[in-house]
Amino acid sequence: MPTPAEATPIPDRDSVLIALRERLRDRLARAQEAVQQAFDAATHEESRAENKYDTRALEQSYLSAGQTERVTTLRRQLTALHHLELAPGPFELVVPGALVEVELEDARGTVERTVLVLPLDVGEAVEVDGATVHVVAVEAPLARALHGREAGDEVRVGPRLARVVSVR
Repeated sequence: MPTPAEATPIPDRDSVLIALRERLRDRLARAQEAVQQAFDAATHEESRAENKYDTRALEQSYLSAGQTERVTTLRRQLTALHHLELAPGPFELVVPGALVEVELEDARGTVERTVLVLPLDVGEAVEVDGATVHVVAVEAPLARALHGREAGDEVRVGPRLARVVSVR
């Protein structure tokens, strides 16, 4: 475990949100490319059925539909993130918008995590200034267990013990 002098400083919340938006925009661009590729493959002459049992075009259209759904989800997440209004920090208690340093302990050992609790589900971890910040939805088990806690509190999250190190 790193000593306090070796620990990576926790980035500020605005930097984390900027990195999260950039990550989602990048994923959206890649998903849009995948939609185009799947569409091109589904409509390409080589995908035309050679007989009634040939399902290449159908399979490609299913892939295209799935990729289109992913694009829609990413657009929805980006829009929600753009319109997100969080209370200004710093916080003393874990609430939506708080950056939380937490130690998670189980039979395998202890890991330290920095989490940003948000009222939307994006399921991402972003790297900011050398620190990894896990974005956790308020509905996630960890966020629910930590809600309203302060530095020094401990809670159980499934088989793990979660210890709040700091709240910002």
